[in-house]
Amino acid sequence: MANSRTRIISQSKAVFISPTGFTTGASTSESSGYVPDQLHRIDTLSFDIDIAGARTDIREFGQLARIASVTMSDINPSLSFGYYLADGENEARLGFNNQGISPASNPVSQFISGIVSEDTNKRQKNIYVLTTKEGEDAFSSGELLKAATWPNVDNVGFGNVTLNSYTASFSVGEIPRVDIEAECSNIVFNTESLSGKNPSINQLGARQVGDYILATTGYNDVTSTIAPSTGDMRFAVLKPDDITITFSNPTFEMGGTDFSDMHVQSATLEVPLTRTNIEALGSARPVAKPLDFPIDVTLSFSSLLKNFDDGSLDLILTGTAGDETTNITLSITDEQTTGIQNKWILQGAQLDSQSFNQGLDDNETVDLTFSASIGAPNTTEQGIFYTGAFTGVVDATGKNRQSSWPLTGIS
Repeated sequence: MANSRTRIISQSKAVFISPTGFTTGASTSESSGYVPDQLHRIDTLSFDIDIAGARTDIREFGQLARIASVTMSDINPSLSFGYYLADGENEARLGFNNQGISPASNPVSQFISGIVSEDTNKRQKNIYVLTTKEGEDAFSSGELLKAATWPNVDNVGFGNVTLNSYTASFSVGEIPRVDIEAECSNIVFNTESLSGKNPSINQLGARQVGDYILATTGYNDVTSTIAPSTGDMRFAVLKPDDITITFSNPTFEMGGTDFSDMHVQSATLEVPLTRTNIEALGSARPVAKPLDFPIDVTLSFSSLLKNFDDGSLDLILTGTAGDETTNITLSITDEQTTGIQNKWILQGAQLDSQSFNQGLDDNETVDLTFSASIGAPNTTEQGIFYTGAFTGVVDATGKNRQSSWPLTGIS
């Protein structure tokens, strides 16, 4: 390749995302014109390809060593990345429902409604990682717009990416963040180019149609596209002091602690999205990768204990307690208080555990875990619901798409 690097550091990276299927342009000489959208505030990324795990050794009597190795199952590379929580743009582009709570703070549709309903633009994504030449910021759009720069750029395309988990973490003294675990069906390495072939494949192993273009203009009739940048947000990151947690029912009859009267030190929201591959004779690849149900979302808290609350555990055994639920709302404003940037509601949450801990001369702590089961996309009695401040265009095909951001947050 034209670009010889000594090493690659985070300075040279930018991450993009798109739907899995897109078509070619008006003529065979024209690119599809599809420009993937950028994911912002990424701070970790790794992927792993386990080839040996898909092989089966063929052996027989009369020879000690294997006579062949046959690939009998899918190779599903794993992909992990994390980012600082922002205004919900990443959530929207990853396929989550970022408008699932009404302006009156009523749950409307589940956080994973598009994934549950197998929406073709939500259930799978393509992810692309751009790498510029050594010593150059990937966000140096002035350089990326120059044709002379393109031979110094590589990109890796991950096809048919399905998310396996979404974890949002909040802690005193730490920037709120999200970590994603995923797997994909194909990886395409492209060197010396800002464009590449669609990395997604169908169940027969055939590549989808179309090219993509990363972060450039004036290429194959694409006249106005978005170069990588730090984004359009008015703030750098969200802060832990802007987090608000409320409970619709702050006490349960079993006793323990008043949920609304704690000094919360950390909170973790976990949304598992495990899948089972459905295989069939005559098909080289899975015919489907549906979600495994039930899906139980958990929201865990670690808190300094202030006061105990009246109650008795034996009430659970007599059937007079233990089935109580509460609705937990976690919202975050930005540092300029232009409005709420993120809001989650864990609806119909049950208390799974309380753990009290006391050390010598230490503050007593209590760890609480709540859970709720996700229902149908528009079921509002229980599940996880989310709304972000981002209102830009998502999953649009065609050329010259733009992002937008609101002047104020959500209510």
